[in-house]
Amino acid sequence: MPRTPTQSRSRARVDRILKAAAGLLADESAEKITVRALAARSRVSVGTIYQFFKDVEAVRAAVAEQTYAEFKSSLATHLTADAARASPGEFFCRLIDVVGGLRKRYPQVGCLVRGDNSDELRMAFASELRELIAGHIRSTFAHAFPNMPKAERELKLEVAQSVMLGALRAMPSGPKAARLRHLKQSKAAVSLYANASFIPLCP
Repeated sequence: MPRTPTQSRSRARVDRILKAAAGLLADESAEKITVRALAARSRVSVGTIYQFFKDVEAVRAAVAEQTYAEFKSSLATHLTADAARASPGEFFCRLIDVVGGLRKRYPQVGCLVRGDNSDELRMAFASELRELIAGHIRSTFAHAFPNMPKAERELKLEVAQSVMLGALRAMPSGPKAARLRHLKQSKAAVSLYANASFIPLCP
């Protein structure tokens, strides 16, 4: 029966397994991931994986849960109503940075931007993350701009999010300089729209 890691050494092994699983999920469809592949990538034995996880599905679920929890925490910490009220454009730029930072630690988050339909797990995971982000943005802007009619506010937010995701999906895969230039342009576009939509209503 799988056990919960209590010692630091055991926790380190579980962290390695989850990190390896995240990398595999970024590179392969979920159905192709095996315990042996996971063991090889995490540099632990197959037996060690079964010490902590019932099967590959349990590993995938743990990765999704960990990623979701960190996303939720990062959104609450860095994307507040005060930040949205001060500068809606900067809020969305910060959101791009938060997603980018999490993507470095959790490569499978790429499905959020790419709209990856390669397997049902990625589709479900991307949908869950998008809803988390969209829900946080709706709630935050409702607190930041309570006098704006809800339908108008949510329409503007939907457009801003579409601009942001569209720009990120078009990110070039070439040299770093080109990617940074595109990222800067993406931030400028979403910032311009968000500020023009919300700042006139600031007191």
